[in-house]
Amino acid sequence: MKRRKGKAKESAVARAVAAVGGPTKAARLCGVSNTAVHRWIRFGSVPLLRHALLLSRASGIPIEQFVGDEDEEA
Repeated sequence: MKRRKGKAKESAVARAVAAVGGPTKAARLCGVSNTAVHRWIRFGSVPLLRHALLLSRASGIPIEQFVGDEDEEA
C-alpha cells in the first residue's frame, strides 16, 4: 500500500460521515460497525448501495460521490 505525503484531499464519504455526526453515528445510521465506516473513509467509497443511500440522504451529499475515484470526473 502506497503512503501519500502531505494531507490527502478529504473524500465525499469523509465529508458525509462528518455531516451526520461522525463515524459512530454513521455506523448506527447504516447498521454497520465503526470499523466498516472507517474503512469507507479510508477507501473513499461505500460499497453497498443501501448504505450509500442512507448516508447520502442523511448528509445531503449526492450518492454519486460515494463511488470513489472523484479525480476521474471534472
